[in-house]
Amino acid sequence: MKKRYFLVFLLLLVPISAFADNGRNNDVQNLGWVAIGTGIVAMIPIIASHKIKKYVTSNSAGMSTVETSSAYKSILNLHIILNSVAYFAGMAHGILLVRHMDSISLSLAITMTVIMISGILLKYSQTRNIKLFNRLLHGQILLVILLVVLISIHVIIMF
Repeated sequence: MKKRYFLVFLLLLVPISAFADNGRNNDVQNLGWVAIGTGIVAMIPIIASHKIKKYVTSNSAGMSTVETSSAYKSILNLHIILNSVAYFAGMAHGILLVRHMDSISLSLAITMTVIMISGILLKYSQTRNIKLFNRLLHGQILLVILLVVLISIHVIIMF
C-alpha cells in the first residue's frame, strides 16, 4: 500500500521535472509537452486492454474473466493517475500562459475538463443513471478525436 502512495507522489512530481530543461528559456511550455506525453502514455494501456478484451471474448479462449478483470483494474488505476497528471500539467501550462489564450486553447481546456469530470464521475458516482451517462460521454470516440485535433492545432499554432 505504501508503494502505491509513493508511486502516486512520484507521478505528481512529473510536471516539476519539466523545469529541469536548461536548454530552453520557456519552461512553462515544457508543461504542455509533459501533459501531451503523459496523456499519450495513459491512453496506450487502456486502448490495448480494450483490444485484448475484445479479442479474448470473440475467440472464447485465453485468459479467464477473473484474470482480465484484475489486470483491467490495475490498468484503469494507471490510466486515472497518468491522466490526472496530464490534466493538471496541461491546466498549469494554460494558466501560466493565459496571456496567449485563444479560442483553440479555451476549447482545449473545456474539452479536457469535460473528459476529466466525466471520468471522475464514472469512477466515483454511485447512481446507475449517472454512471451510464458518464460511460457514454467518457467513452465517446468523437470526444477523443476532438481532443487530439485540438491538441494538434494548438501545437501547430503555438510554434
